[in-house]
Amino acid sequence: MRKYISPHQLLLIILATLLLLLAAFSFYLLQDPTAPLPFVPPPPSSTITPLPPSPSYTAELSATSMPTRQTSYTPFASPAITESAAPTGGTFSPPTSVTELGVTGTLSTVPGSTSTTSTIQPVATSSVSPTASQTLMAGEYLVTGRAVQNGTPMANAVIEFSDDNPVRKSNTDAGGHYSFISLAPGTTFTLVFDQDNNPQLTPDPEIAPLAWIEGTLPTGVNTIALPDLDVSLNIEGMVFRLVTPVDGAAFSAAVISQANPLQFIWATYYLGDTYFIELGPNGSDEPAWISGNTTSTNMMWNGTLDDGSHISRGAYWWRVGVNKSLGIYKLIAFTPKWDLVFNP
Repeated sequence: MRKYISPHQLLLIILATLLLLLAAFSFYLLQDPTAPLPFVPPPPSSTITPLPPSPSYTAELSATSMPTRQTSYTPFASPAITESAAPTGGTFSPPTSVTELGVTGTLSTVPGSTSTTSTIQPVATSSVSPTASQTLMAGEYLVTGRAVQNGTPMANAVIEFSDDNPVRKSNTDAGGHYSFISLAPGTTFTLVFDQDNNPQLTPDPEIAPLAWIEGTLPTGVNTIALPDLDVSLNIEGMVFRLVTPVDGAAFSAAVISQANPLQFIWATYYLGDTYFIELGPNGSDEPAWISGNTTSTNMMWNGTLDDGSHISRGAYWWRVGVNKSLGIYKLIAFTPKWDLVFNP
């Protein structure tokens, strides 16, 4: 019995054939036209020639000296720092200045065979160098401060300083500053203003004829800053001066006794702690009598001197000193002397 193909089956066969042809054509279009046809073996060859290297890449590798990596870092090892420049294949322009590790410097270029070396040379900075008087050797200590008159700096004033070494003198600068070198921290000292050493200062009852700061030099510091040495007797409008006996007063030495004492009176020193009286013969700076300390501004005296004797006939002077605390130090200042005459 013969089998017939229906029209529908024939149509499906035709569509399948077209699809196969379309797929084969698409596959053909996707192939490299220069590639050999499928199933065609490549032509025989006995030598494989590699691709030539890139000329630019080869030149760069031969001309480049790779910088050496820094494997360790020592802070502040040296103010001179060496750096490798960029490869010679390019152009390297080092900066004219650089700051490294707190050191400011300039860069100088030293040509090399394959690299350029830049060295930082330190240059001066804005820090202030110490003056000659502030340059300390081993074991030296700087003692500094100011001499003032009622807070105003005293220029060109002669100041004396003593510790366990002989007395040294120094002139103050325009700001009243002085400085001394000491080798003995921990020892007592005196810093003295004496009007006899300063004849350029006009004698003035408001300037202490003698004043000093005393105490112990501290240890553990290289620069010892002392408080102001104020030589004024007029502070805050209060004038430290003698009141009575008046200058040149005369008394009978024989009548001065415990029952009939001589009274001394003086004015207050601003913020003074305690006072004391000195009395001595004219022609000598050494007192024959020094009273005890008092917080009062007057004192009675029975005529007995420090050696136990009674005051005798003669010409004498007297003055009052004040003690004032300046922290760990002490200021001592004196009034000008007044004359006393003792008759028989």
